[in-house]
Amino acid sequence: MASGSGSSLRSTVLTTRERLRAGREKIRLQHESGTPGPQISASMTDLVDGIVLDLWRSSQQAFASEAWASQVCLVAIGGYGRRDLAPYSDVDLMLVPTVRANRSIEPLARRLTQDIVDAGLQLGFTVRTTRQAREWAWRDATIFTGLAESRWLGGSIQLYQRYFNRLRRGAQRRQSRLLTAIEQSRREERRKWGETNYLLRPNVKRSRGALRDIQLIRWVGFACFGETDLERLVGTGELPQDDYRNLRAAYSFLLRLRNELHFLHGKNQDVLDRPTQMQVAERWGYLAAEGRLPVEQFMGEYFEHTRNVRYAAAHFLANSRRRPLLTRSVDFLLSRNTDADIRIGPYHIWVDPRVLPRFATDLPSVLRLMDLANRYRRRIAHTTWQEIRRAMQLRPPGTPDEETTERFLSLLSRPGRLASLLRRLHELRVLEKIIPAMKHARGLLQFNDYHKYTVDAHSIRAVEAATKFENAEGTIGEIYRGIKDKRLLHLTLLIHDLGKGYVEEHCAVGARIARETGSLLGLDNEATELIAQLVLLHLTLSHTAFRHDISDPEVVSKFAATVGTPRMLDLLTVHTVADLMAVGPGVLTDWKLGLIEDLYKRTRDYFLTGNLPGEPDEATEALRSQIAALLEQHHAPPLSHQVLSSMPGLLMQHESPEALAGHLQQVGDLDDEGTYSVCWHRYLPEQDATEYTLVRRQGRRPIGTFARVTGAFTAAGLEIQRAEIESLQPDIVWDSFVVKDADFAGQPPASRSDDVCRRVRAAVEDQEPRTPSFRRVWKSPADQREECVELLPDRVLFDNETFERYTVLSLFAYDRPGLLYSVAQQLVEHEVVLHFAKISTHLDQVVDVFYVSELSGAQLRSESRQQQIRESLLRTVSSWAAADT
Repeated sequence: MASGSGSSLRSTVLTTRERLRAGREKIRLQHESGTPGPQISASMTDLVDGIVLDLWRSSQQAFASEAWASQVCLVAIGGYGRRDLAPYSDVDLMLVPTVRANRSIEPLARRLTQDIVDAGLQLGFTVRTTRQAREWAWRDATIFTGLAESRWLGGSIQLYQRYFNRLRRGAQRRQSRLLTAIEQSRREERRKWGETNYLLRPNVKRSRGALRDIQLIRWVGFACFGETDLERLVGTGELPQDDYRNLRAAYSFLLRLRNELHFLHGKNQDVLDRPTQMQVAERWGYLAAEGRLPVEQFMGEYFEHTRNVRYAAAHFLANSRRRPLLTRSVDFLLSRNTDADIRIGPYHIWVDPRVLPRFATDLPSVLRLMDLANRYRRRIAHTTWQEIRRAMQLRPPGTPDEETTERFLSLLSRPGRLASLLRRLHELRVLEKIIPAMKHARGLLQFNDYHKYTVDAHSIRAVEAATKFENAEGTIGEIYRGIKDKRLLHLTLLIHDLGKGYVEEHCAVGARIARETGSLLGLDNEATELIAQLVLLHLTLSHTAFRHDISDPEVVSKFAATVGTPRMLDLLTVHTVADLMAVGPGVLTDWKLGLIEDLYKRTRDYFLTGNLPGEPDEATEALRSQIAALLEQHHAPPLSHQVLSSMPGLLMQHESPEALAGHLQQVGDLDDEGTYSVCWHRYLPEQDATEYTLVRRQGRRPIGTFARVTGAFTAAGLEIQRAEIESLQPDIVWDSFVVKDADFAGQPPASRSDDVCRRVRAAVEDQEPRTPSFRRVWKSPADQREECVELLPDRVLFDNETFERYTVLSLFAYDRPGLLYSVAQQLVEHEVVLHFAKISTHLDQVVDVFYVSELSGAQLRSESRQQQIRESLLRTVSSWAAADT
């Protein structure tokens, strides 16, 4: 009998596996024919229902007696319960036995789960009695939200109804606590997957405004009203008809998109990366229109749907939760009128309900309310905002009048809750009525891995970053607080990237937009020209700090001449830091911030005193004297003192005076015959990277050393993040490299770093250069799909204007293992002398900046020579790109 059961079971599993494969393929063809997302998900759910129930019946026949019919039920929960399965979604099931049957249910549960997994489904499974299920639901928001979507599949319907009715009644009794738990759980999920719906690489299930927020409405509805069906929630009066229509449209779009992702990847995949966005746009037939690419049209629709979902979810949650009676009472009792229409309390600001319908239609009045909310740092009451949103959606387009622009500029004058209020104006599409160029930027993509947000979201986040400097410590906080009229800074941050999405360089387009905006807002000529110049120059400070030797007097003097005034320097510095912070997490590193602040201080000193870097400076010379005294104590060789005397201040600040004195003592022992180079290392915990410093005599080999060193690092499996070269007197070259070691999490062992130093010194000191062999990193097709879309062109630029002594050669290219070595090797082959190098990141490209000259010491002036080097470098970059794929 047991053998027969086993044979029958195997046959059932094989049949259901084939049924799943064939069913999925049939559903895929339906999807590709244009069948709406909800219908595809319903078909997928029906397919899985049939398979699960067949295996359920098979398991019952093998293990359950007739007496068990009323003792157990099988329940679909979560996404499976609400019938919106995607092709490769997990299938979540719960077996609910009576207390009496609970102990003997294990064989049935074991066989059922094994058969479902063997059939090819990803399974989540649990066994809970009615009481256990409820107890777990009250403790854990994730379990509660899954059980709120319960659907009967098989077994005792009476037992299921008893379980579900008790769950519904218990939830409504605990609604306040459950709402808090649900909201907290969703907030934690958003923190991981995105706080804004305007992400360039969203998760269509978990990011803000995605499917999870539609589910949030269902869960809140169940806790408050015992209902998860959106149409029935409209009947409660808490879900407006407009929001319901938007939710239905978004639900259909997002389900279709999620199904598309699953079918394209052949697995449970919910992240919409850049290559897939372009693929979906093509497959779904989007066309370029109004100057936008097909992918921009597609993502624009995605952002519009998720924007509607985000608002509807926040609105429904706010309506369901409502403010506690005590808070409302305190707000009302301690409130006062700011004018005839507006009252302000300790927590909120609102409009008198009697005048609210008229008030909400008047844009200057709405901006006045926002200005007061910002000035007093109060939230706008939900009922007031709800009426404003409804009225503004019906408001016809038109040019803002003088009162409107005055109110808007007043709003921009204070940090407060400015960014939140700007988002609300953008949501209402009011912002683009005041600044027309915002319409073009709405949901505008940025095709690089550097930016995380769309242009409009990034711009508002930049304003938000600046307002946080109000209470920040350090140099940037001091500068921000010292800016008396913050309107122009906030306005420039809001519009600085609106020139993107055009053929012309975005800073130049942005400057024209700034002038148009200044005119529309009634700014005077001086203010209009200031914001135009700030937009035009908004990348200048970061490019100078990250790509050039800011200890060089020529660099600082030319930067100061470009900036023009101390006021512009202050505005540009705060703008640069806020812009970088708004790009994405981790973009503004301590290293970058340090370079920005150092360039700011050097330029500020130049404006105030006329002194350039390299000229007498009390702090720098005091530090030099301290290190010299330490060298004297240890009887360091004369060469140590010579090198110290030529060291720029920034280089002396890299390490403590004691550590630097020790290194200089080693440098003092260098000679042309015996000890030709010295190398040391230190771990940088804030960057999780190691800095290697190589100091060598220059005289023996004027070219080729940099290529050898980069080759040694790459051959050792190290990723070079930054590189700087300093030429010091008498003939010393001081090379610093910051590298990541993929072989170790955290700080590498000293033996590893010591070995790297030995490799680097060997590479420099070998009489005959060796061609390094680089590790090959193999990538799966899935990994390759995750890579960025390389739309920015590789470029090689020559600049003979910045310096009289050097040519500045800048290479823009996508980074790959060994690329820096191959580029350096090309410079060797063309007999180009390298005097200074700085490696940084611009967008998702690396920028290698080299100060170079001919062997004679002259600049690279010949156009034919430049073209020859340019073509050689671009060929090298292309060949490495082909090898990397």
